[in-house]
Amino acid sequence: MSGAFRLSPPKKFGSSRLYFGTKYISLTILDLQYLARMFHIVQQQLSDYTNALLDVLSYVTLSVTSVTYVEPVSYASDHIDYRHLFEELVTTV
Repeated sequence: MSGAFRLSPPKKFGSSRLYFGTKYISLTILDLQYLARMFHIVQQQLSDYTNALLDVLSYVTLSVTSVTYVEPVSYASDHIDYRHLFEELVTTV
């Protein structure tokens, strides 16, 4: 149990339930094994995006006032698609 999340032990048919409040999803042992194997990928992506946050914030600051594409700085994170980010910024502003 962690906050609103809780995981019930496997029931008669070998599935567990992952609850968030009163809503739940059923997970088999294969589902849990799959999630455990891929969690390190999600954790690495989160780390990459967290490390790129300062680059993105400075890029957004420069791009918001521009009408043409702004090249990111040479040391900007490779994990961000800056051209797509610029297009999103231009269409939402």
